[in-house]
Amino acid sequence: MKKTIFILVTCITLASCDKTDLGNSIQYEFPECGTSQLNGKTIPKVCATRDLIATKTHNDYTPKFIKIIVGAGHAGYGSSTSKTGAVLGFENKEFDMQGHAWDFSKQKNPSLVLSGHDIIVRNGIILNANILLGSNIYFSPNFSTKKQINNLNIEQDGFLYANNTYDCKKLGISSCDERNLLENVLIENIKNKANDLTLQSWGGGILNSQLILKNRINIYGSKATIINNKIISDAELKAENSIFPLIQINKSIFLAYSQQIFPDENDDKIAIPSTLYIKFSPDTVIDGNTFTLTQKNDETYAIVLDHSPRVRITNNTFNGFKVPILMDQWSSIVDEKGNEIKPENFTGYGNVINPDKFSGNVTMNRKGEIVKE
Repeated sequence: MKKTIFILVTCITLASCDKTDLGNSIQYEFPECGTSQLNGKTIPKVCATRDLIATKTHNDYTPKFIKIIVGAGHAGYGSSTSKTGAVLGFENKEFDMQGHAWDFSKQKNPSLVLSGHDIIVRNGIILNANILLGSNIYFSPNFSTKKQINNLNIEQDGFLYANNTYDCKKLGISSCDERNLLENVLIENIKNKANDLTLQSWGGGILNSQLILKNRINIYGSKATIINNKIISDAELKAENSIFPLIQINKSIFLAYSQQIFPDENDDKIAIPSTLYIKFSPDTVIDGNTFTLTQKNDETYAIVLDHSPRVRITNNTFNGFKVPILMDQWSSIVDEKGNEIKPENFTGYGNVINPDKFSGNVTMNRKGEIVKE
């Protein structure tokens, strides 16, 4: 009976149940294939068993009660209305894609939401889908208006992070249960070509992955680990459309300091071109990564720190960046022992700059290989 319900959801959402669409629909039931370890505990492992070439999205005729079921943290298939290529929910599981490729090219970069808590997604190729790790129920603060979700006054009530300590009543959620936890959502050995990748999970991470992005990685409200990744980005936001810091001091070969990082009018994307934007995410670790610009842009930063104290930035390589890091007065950088580093003293810690090294225009094929366009 449970399997029949899931088939019904998929067919209604696709608005078409012919054999072609079903053959190209996303897999939504994954067989158990062993166990794994995460954060010191044993969790079940489930595995993907096939590739996906997503068909063109259809209008969304999904009844509201079906959307509620899908949104509860199971699996759904999106539409041109929902802008969601897929929503997959896991709890206390490893999801091993076993090298399979999911290609959303015909859907023009929809969202692939990997939600739940205490999960790790490994060993897959995801093409032309913007990965969201955590959940879309979290909203980071608007520092200009001093408000967060549902007009929460952050000066009176404090910030809400993407973890299970938030007050569900303030968020307008009637009940709190495991579906609301946004902790420990990680990806490892994932190869992704997309516009953006967003992490909204306390204790989440991006590990040993290869990413080709038009824009950037966004880290919101998280205590993240960004380790041993290869990140290639256009940082597409154009300089003429940006609002740059009014004051920069202590600018060195590695780091520029601003009194404030200015958001754009919608406050959902940073107005400064960057490949990794870290907002309201203390104690994040960025270690052993390679950041590469595709083309020369002297106004682009590899990393922007916005209201994010105690961030460790060590052993990274920055290709194509004149000055890799920009931080504001509410952010800080620490060394491997947790000691704070003054901006004017940040001159190394294993980081390397190659300001004239660029990747050129590259793409990713269905084997997960990075190739010239």
